[in-house]
Amino acid sequence: MATMRCNKEARGGMEAMTIEAGVEPAFIRRAMELADLNAVRLALYQHTRDPEIAALPPAARLDEAQRALLIDRAAAWLERHASTEQVAEPAEDDLRALMTLATGKEMSDMEFAARRDLPGFRRFPFAVDWQGEKPPVPEGFRIAIIGSGFSGIAAGVQCEILGLPYTVIERQPEVGGTWTINRYPDVRVDTPSVTYEFSFEKGYRWKEHFGRGEEVRNYLAHVSRKYGVHDNTLFSHDLQSATFDEARNLWVLEMATPDGPKMLEANIVITASGVFANAREPAFEGVETFRGRIVHPSKWPADLDLAGKRVAVIGNGSTGVQILGALAREAAHVSVFQRTPQWISPREKYGAPVEPELAWLIENFPAYQNWWRYMATAALFDIHDLQVPDPEWQAKGGHVNQANDALRDMLTGYIHKETGGRQDLIDKLVPDYAPFSRRPVVDNGWYRALTRDNVELVTDKIVRVTETGVVTEDGTEREIDVIVAAIGFDVVKYLAPARYTGAGGRDLHATWDEGDGPRAYLGEMVPGFPNMFMIYGPNSQPLSGGTGLPAWYMVWASYAAQAVMRMLEEGKSRIEVKQDAFERYNRALDQQAANLLQLTREGGVDKNYYVNAAHGRLQVNAPWLSPDFHRMCTVVEWDDLSLS
Repeated sequence: MATMRCNKEARGGMEAMTIEAGVEPAFIRRAMELADLNAVRLALYQHTRDPEIAALPPAARLDEAQRALLIDRAAAWLERHASTEQVAEPAEDDLRALMTLATGKEMSDMEFAARRDLPGFRRFPFAVDWQGEKPPVPEGFRIAIIGSGFSGIAAGVQCEILGLPYTVIERQPEVGGTWTINRYPDVRVDTPSVTYEFSFEKGYRWKEHFGRGEEVRNYLAHVSRKYGVHDNTLFSHDLQSATFDEARNLWVLEMATPDGPKMLEANIVITASGVFANAREPAFEGVETFRGRIVHPSKWPADLDLAGKRVAVIGNGSTGVQILGALAREAAHVSVFQRTPQWISPREKYGAPVEPELAWLIENFPAYQNWWRYMATAALFDIHDLQVPDPEWQAKGGHVNQANDALRDMLTGYIHKETGGRQDLIDKLVPDYAPFSRRPVVDNGWYRALTRDNVELVTDKIVRVTETGVVTEDGTEREIDVIVAAIGFDVVKYLAPARYTGAGGRDLHATWDEGDGPRAYLGEMVPGFPNMFMIYGPNSQPLSGGTGLPAWYMVWASYAAQAVMRMLEEGKSRIEVKQDAFERYNRALDQQAANLLQLTREGGVDKNYYVNAAHGRLQVNAPWLSPDFHRMCTVVEWDDLSLS
């Protein structure tokens, strides 16, 4: 076969190779060695229906001969059939059989319905479209989408599919949401890029297995422009208030812009401001007297030079763990103030580029990327089981259940390994609560950074900040030049700081404050706030994995779309959730949450941003099994809603 010759053309986020004459067999075999062999097996079987390939076990259980067979057959097929063509979605029975082959487990009808779009074969997975003729849209009808991050773009694309007029309101001068404001060193996704993308964008090629912040911003800008959302976005428009006009059944939005206040009227409001929009500020005694710089990672100054500086990193959540290595390599000294130990786990190929051979394979092996995405999410199908205590196991002396305790042992071993067995660190780093009761944290070399000569781990509580440093409860004052406040976001402040006033002059934030914190029906609707939907609202983050968040953004956008479609089809102008349905749903939610690890002492209930500390209830997550929650958000219970 001819030696590899390729040219380069812009394709998504990287230069993708297009084949002119072919590739050497050795190149293809190297690609196979780098690939997800589970995805290779599924894609190859979809094309060949080779029974020997179907009979192979999952990649982790392949023996040497089976592995060689799979690679040989796939390489031979690619030598003859490599193509950049997209594969059409298989017939339903065939797709289900392939998905069963992927995991080796039969699915219920509900599980299949929730997962059938995960491979992303359809043109617009997870979205909805008109069934039959589109009804007339009233003159002046408009949907306002608040925010242009992932969820705002999802809502915009859903509007584009339906051909509905919409306007996106974005406070920043560009798309990106949380990825626009977070520009701290080494910021990146902590799930594989292939699962942190919209599956309707078929041709994008990531540069790294876990995309860096700049690459994610480029991706969102690419998608926004390609699908028309960018042209419908008002940038540097900061929503101040939204008031429902009951006489006209529409929302009146007031915005601050560089040119002064502006107003916009919309029949429907879809909020897409996300959970991580309002940075928490440090509230230590004396913090206002500090003469150095205090920096929240979401407000990272472009001109910040840490060379020769003494730096304090307060917090060791996802951001604090992600940022430490970069700061330690630059600063003279870093004091890491750990508030609560975290379970921090490794990720294969975290920080690694997508290899040229694998990039070629993704481009030229039809259906490989579909099944790669599916297998990456399939690993999380049973994650809910890790979060349900087993009384029988606990009665035998276990912490949570057998699987969770095994994970605890593995992660504890990882701490020992990464710290080089340093007991002085290990004693401070092993958490006293169970894994998966808090947001999982991905290791970016954090443990190893703690072993550097210029890094110190501090676990004593901070009692005050002085003009020149930080004082802990043991009386020690450490001289500090820069405080990095990696203390996260105020996740209870959904939709803040904008004010939302619904029917009868009801203030949304006051309504939540008078109760037990933010609540919604399906995380999307609140009684008394007609024609308003939230994407990523209270109790909406799926607790049981199995689907990446971008897919859920499309699911939630499609729920709002179904409601709007019904309004237009029936000539109605107002829709809202009924009070009794709202209350019934939230009672069921609380009952389901009561069975979970998060609300137990073993789950670190007092150390968990998933929990509303003021009211002791689950706040961020949806406690349902993923297929159950998917059905709730896709099969609309019209009796729960009022149309008029």
